[in-house]
Amino acid sequence: MTFSSYVSVIRIILIIPIIILTNLQESFLNFLALFLFIFAALTDFLDGYIARKTNTETKIGAFLDLLADKLFVCIILIWLMILYKDPLFIMPATIMISRELIISSLRQYIVEFKRNIDVGVSLIGKSKTTFQFFSIGAFIISSEFGHWFYIFSITSIWLASIFSIFSLI
Repeated sequence: MTFSSYVSVIRIILIIPIIILTNLQESFLNFLALFLFIFAALTDFLDGYIARKTNTETKIGAFLDLLADKLFVCIILIWLMILYKDPLFIMPATIMISRELIISSLRQYIVEFKRNIDVGVSLIGKSKTTFQFFSIGAFIISSEFGHWFYIFSITSIWLASIFSIFSLI
């Protein structure tokens, strides 16, 4: 495995402390969870950059990056749905998770049956991921900043889900 693949694995590993810290629901720990979330989100951009700059792009590295992205977003969204039980969050989170599952399934189908089609990540997909990271991060700390920030974070989650649908199409 290459160094960039290890960076992807770090993103997967960081899911656990983020979940633990958000579960404890204490102010300092929510900010620590946000810090770890931002660090993990940055590894999404870092792993590909490292692989390209060091000319160590591999199929396993590309697979690990996609797997880490899907696990990171979906598991944290599922955890936040369980933790907060807010229908205004659950609906857009379900849309985002569904999109990730559909895209993963389509990619697998294309790779398996249509061997000559590129299934790489598009600029729209990368932008969608960035917006998802932003909105999830805002939601993680929304309880620390009162009602209006919570409304802002819910609005961001809805916008991210709409952007997820757009990127699926």
